[in-house]
Amino acid sequence: MTTPHSTEKFDVAILGTHLACSVLATVLARHGLRVVLVDAPGPDEIAGETTVPYTAEVYFTLARRFDVPEIAGFGLTSLLPEHIRQTSGIKRSLGFLHHTAGREHDPRQAVQFNVPGEHAEWHPYRPHVDQHGLALARRYGAVLLPHRPSVADVTLGTDGVTLLLADGTHCRARCVVDGSGSASPLVRRLELDDPEPRLTMRSRVLAAHLTGVTPFEDCVDLTRYDTATAFSKGTVSHVFAGGWIQVAHFDNGTPHNPLAGVVASVDPVRFAELPDDPERAFRTLVARFPTIERCFTGATVSGGWQTGRPWQRTVFRTVGDRWLLFDRTASRNDLFLSRDLTMGAEMVHALAPVLIRAARHDDWSADSLRPVADFQERLIRFNDRLLSAARVATTDFGLWNAYSRVWLLWSMLSALSLKGTRNECLTGGSWEALERADTGPRSFAVPRGLPELLDSVFDLMDDVRRGDLAAVTATERIFGLLRRAPIVPPVYRFADPKARYYHFSLDKRIRMLVWSKTIAPAEFRRVITKENLTNVPPAAVR
Repeated sequence: MTTPHSTEKFDVAILGTHLACSVLATVLARHGLRVVLVDAPGPDEIAGETTVPYTAEVYFTLARRFDVPEIAGFGLTSLLPEHIRQTSGIKRSLGFLHHTAGREHDPRQAVQFNVPGEHAEWHPYRPHVDQHGLALARRYGAVLLPHRPSVADVTLGTDGVTLLLADGTHCRARCVVDGSGSASPLVRRLELDDPEPRLTMRSRVLAAHLTGVTPFEDCVDLTRYDTATAFSKGTVSHVFAGGWIQVAHFDNGTPHNPLAGVVASVDPVRFAELPDDPERAFRTLVARFPTIERCFTGATVSGGWQTGRPWQRTVFRTVGDRWLLFDRTASRNDLFLSRDLTMGAEMVHALAPVLIRAARHDDWSADSLRPVADFQERLIRFNDRLLSAARVATTDFGLWNAYSRVWLLWSMLSALSLKGTRNECLTGGSWEALERADTGPRSFAVPRGLPELLDSVFDLMDDVRRGDLAAVTATERIFGLLRRAPIVPPVYRFADPKARYYHFSLDKRIRMLVWSKTIAPAEFRRVITKENLTNVPPAAVR
């Protein structure tokens, strides 16, 4: 069948219209590629709705490197249109509250990391944010087909790719990047789904938008929580043995959205007795923890639950001639610790230059695409280690207290390293230092000792999981590693288990800068600068 869009051959067809797909399309279109965005089949999948400073730095880097200043808004909310800010939430802290079944929450089992105010971290309300990303892609020249038929099938050929659309029409491209998720027609056609996910993590996930969620600080006496700020002004993570419930309020800033994003994730074996019905399962789960239950007593679901048991999925191959599986199509894991949004942005940064080069040389072979596919696989494995170690850490508050600091150290130092490397690239005129995709799950250098510290902690968590090491022993060893590691800035007090509330004050910024210029390892002089301890909105340089 000949249709208006079957006569044109696009350079890249992107399957999926969520944020990562739209940002990728924006960058490619900005650099002259003919790009078509095609909706995924089936309902939208749940998506990450919370960021960390490292997430923001990836978006800042995309904005600067590819000359699309608007992309910076996904990292710095003040750059977003007002209507997006009005329906999304602010994020001033990361709060972790460890609960014991049948007991009120113990204020001594709380950890809160307050985010520096200039970072403008946020809770993106994805239905609106994804639409904003799509509008941005169209503004830069990406094409949406008339009436937006979803993709039904994909046929691979030696000279291109043909998409069969749900309305019976066709669309052709030189290459297809599939970010459509678990309903991917390409995965179905090539029979790529792994029968058993190649991940350590296993979760039953219950996710929805709820109205009427009571802020945690209204359910407890906040004065008993030392120097805590209002937990609902940030991301709240209720942690308990075998799982967590993450809450991202959208009404905590400009109150135009009464919803909260709620994602519960539990070990499917430990919580096997939860009912199959997701609403009943969620109510049964929160009823175990009196303080959590109060937060949700008056809450109702808006739009229904999304669920999966198990939630994880992988494919056994992600790349071939003229095709690549991207983001949520390549793997699906837990949304905890802001990993969903972050990994999507990281993959856009890794994939965009590869596709731009492929278009220039008309080389869409598997060999040209494989380096970024290999990087994605390392990113997936690293993410799985972070999450599976976090699941082990939930079994004991002391262990969680220790592990959360290691995760935050990794996130903070990665953000500073990326920002420092980006500034060097802008000064030197080359982006080569941000294309180290063959060295691990990062495309840039981090302080020496950080990967080794992470590996040591992951190994300890594996020992606890197998029953070869007691949680209390692992806790002591992790704090010992933090005390001895020269890459841990003393001002953070990460090695002190009693320092459970972190505020990045001006005094701490100054002491951090002095430390970096005196006794810190040499590479910190590059990472921690006056400019790097503040945040400047990154306008693109043409």
